Amino acid sequence: MHTIIVEESKCPQNHPCPVVRYCPTGAIKQKSWNSAPEIDKENCLNCGRCVNFCGYGAFQYKAND
Repeated sequence: MHTIIVEESKCPQNHPCPVVRYCPTGAIKQKSWNSAPEIDKENCLNCGRCVNFCGYGAFQYKAND
């Protein structure tokens, strides 16, 4: 099993995150246009749409421990 994380070092954090609109459950939020997006683990389906749509590779799969 896996979860999806945001690797902040790969996110430019200088624009509204376009990946937010691709999340089918609205689990991705961005506090301000110059911050990294955050994933609400309660609502995330781990479907991988964000991983596929992020051109910077900031959304990544992480294996559960």
